[in-house]
Amino acid sequence: MTEGKINTPRELIDEIDREIMKLLNQRAEIALRVGEAKSDANTSLCDPVRENNVISRLLAENPGPLDRQGIANIFQRIIDESLGLQQKTYKKAVHVDHPKDGSLVAGHSRVAFLGDRGTFSETAALAIVGDDCETVSFPTFEELFRSIDAGKADYILAPLENSLIGSVHRCVDLLLDSSLTILADVILPVSHYLVACPEASLETIKTVESHPAALAQCRRFFAAYPHLKAVPADDTAGSVRRAVETGDVTRAGIGSKRTAELYGGKILREHLEDNSENYTRFALLSLSDDVQESGGKVSLVLRLKNERGSLHAALRPFVRRGIDLLKIESLPIRDCPGEFYFYLDLQAPTIEGDLRGALDDIGEQAEEVRFLGRYSTTKLATIN
Repeated sequence: MTEGKINTPRELIDEIDREIMKLLNQRAEIALRVGEAKSDANTSLCDPVRENNVISRLLAENPGPLDRQGIANIFQRIIDESLGLQQKTYKKAVHVDHPKDGSLVAGHSRVAFLGDRGTFSETAALAIVGDDCETVSFPTFEELFRSIDAGKADYILAPLENSLIGSVHRCVDLLLDSSLTILADVILPVSHYLVACPEASLETIKTVESHPAALAQCRRFFAAYPHLKAVPADDTAGSVRRAVETGDVTRAGIGSKRTAELYGGKILREHLEDNSENYTRFALLSLSDDVQESGGKVSLVLRLKNERGSLHAALRPFVRRGIDLLKIESLPIRDCPGEFYFYLDLQAPTIEGDLRGALDDIGEQAEEVRFLGRYSTTKLATIN
């Protein structure tokens, strides 16, 4: 084929491309008018029924040579781009409500937390549940998550994530194994203190005890004092209490400033955390019949089909409705090598139908969808 024979079809293609671009922009202008009307009516910009009707009509009218799948792919992409343009233009700001302290649980409720008095979990619990409620201590995560079923608590306050070290995986695993749902999100600024008995000094201590998560948040301190042995324990406050009560000048614990005050300890060093922007996220957990219908955040767990593109397909319903994904984490499924749960935190949309539509779409694709809760986030003031 000569160069002239190649160039002539290319020129035709270029002309057609220019005409396609002109028509696409005309279509986009009309889509924006439709989006404006939907926004004024406070209805969802995403309309799967209408989209399916459009594509079905085009498939029926398709003369070829493009096959049905090719036409469907092209026009689905056109529809998605139009929808994205509508969302950029008309998406409304999400209003995130913050509950008042103590408004989340009934008066005289028992709220379970991990560890001794003075632990960060108790601090978060006291800040959010109010003075009328009772906090109940449990020594291990396993006992904590059994406390409601055992009749020993009405709610559970559990740490799920830290800004420096990531997820508290044991808590997340226990949450997935339970029938509990998230009633509220609590963000607590965390500062770590080195506390020992009054007679101790930084020169006398040899071992430093605390919860593994707290130890992991203080790596720079241990790097600066390599002779100190880090000893993992069940909780921060209990570590400080034991170090003070033994009177052993070679022992210290890492906990909050409040633990030193509670147990009469001596603060040897302040702010051991590697970064001042150190936050722990706690979840207030309740039985599934306490599910909230409002709140700015939604958490889900998905078990997807073990096939190519399943994660992309599961996330697409959120993207198409402009629902922001705040977090995604893969969690191995026990006894199923190579398979994973996916934990998702979402920003709840302003239009309720968008959330319901996305969940319905995902339910048709995933093997399992577990709704962990819709709830508000409370950010607590800095606790020294």
